[in-house]
Amino acid sequence: MAITIEDQPNTWSARGQKLMIVASSTETAQDGFQYGVTVTNNSTGQVFNFYISPAIDARLYFDLQSLIQLRNREAQGDALHNLATATLDDTSTWNSIDFSVAEWWIVAGVLTENAESSVAGTEILVDNQYYQPTDGYKPNPESGLQAVKFSMTSTASLAMSDRLVTAKYPPVFGTWGIAAGKIAIPVREEDYGLLYVPGTANYLSNNVANSCNITLVGSTGLPISASITMNDYEVEGLPVFPANLNDRVGFAAKPSSFPNWRYYRVQILSPASATVSVDYIFWNECVYGTQCECNWPNVRLAWVGARGGYEYFNFKKKSEYTTEVDRKTYKRPLFNSTPTIFYANDRGLNQRTNLAQRILTVTSDYITQDEFIYLRGLIVSNQVHLLNDDGTYVAVNIDDTSYVEKRTYDGKLYNLTLKVRIANEYWT
Repeated sequence: MAITIEDQPNTWSARGQKLMIVASSTETAQDGFQYGVTVTNNSTGQVFNFYISPAIDARLYFDLQSLIQLRNREAQGDALHNLATATLDDTSTWNSIDFSVAEWWIVAGVLTENAESSVAGTEILVDNQYYQPTDGYKPNPESGLQAVKFSMTSTASLAMSDRLVTAKYPPVFGTWGIAAGKIAIPVREEDYGLLYVPGTANYLSNNVANSCNITLVGSTGLPISASITMNDYEVEGLPVFPANLNDRVGFAAKPSSFPNWRYYRVQILSPASATVSVDYIFWNECVYGTQCECNWPNVRLAWVGARGGYEYFNFKKKSEYTTEVDRKTYKRPLFNSTPTIFYANDRGLNQRTNLAQRILTVTSDYITQDEFIYLRGLIVSNQVHLLNDDGTYVAVNIDDTSYVEKRTYDGKLYNLTLKVRIANEYWT
């Protein structure tokens, strides 16, 4: 009498994939045999029990995915994108899951558990990320390709961001001597944001992320470094965008302290101070790139990407608000009884309720092929924020239902226009 768990999800698993439990039993010939599966969500306290008939090969095949509903943290009166102290412990983005499998069959007409047959699987952390079928079944988050790997172990390791190594640098990078193989992120000094990383080795056994080093290069080319201590959170949001650093009390590498700063480099370090991430280069686009738009206010969007962190993009060109009104009307007879049947200013058609919604149409500057691919995540995301320059945000949804990625070999650039619907009604 024995249950064997033949396959289960990795201890760190993305939500958006098949989270399969595969098990077998030596007792499947018993009358009315069922696999009893108990799933415990340690994060929410929910317990689920299932009784499942064997598949045609007598095994159990059970997908946990439908039990996992995750959303990244959204601020409820506290700091999120504009965090300026410590780091963010985003416990909303993951669930800790335990499960066990037992044998059940009919004894004296009653479905009964075979005593002491229950076998527990290994605890898993399911995070708010998603893979694609082309990534294959159960990609390895500790040693797989960089696109599916989450352990921070080498200078090629990616943070929990969809940004990939930049294929074509801005021209000014050549004058600064920045070598290939970095991730370039254009920013304004007013930009807030977080860079997510896995902060512990609890579920990624070889993850060695321990601290965040920031090296800012001023207008003269002289560097200054400062660090942000990490706090061993399972998923840790690092406040590393310019406005977050400017708000950080006593921080030596504040962009605001160095007028016309060029860029700063963000690296994740191990306990031994070895670099265990690709270099993220946040560069001062308003000074050294395309000058920041003067005719239209900047529109900054944030969204949850495929790797589970918040992503950010500035739409700098024309933006316009449209108000849509859905009018609910009814017809009232022109009749008032006495002293007259109706008055000349009586209302026949009445509006009972007007449902008003606001839609913002935003337009990007000219963007590259890499940026078109990056913005695919914005179109499919179900968590999108419209950020204000003080770091607060309004919840929005993307109206567009299709997206054409411009891919050309001639290097031609294109604008992108999107419709963003405010997630709450406009009260009237």
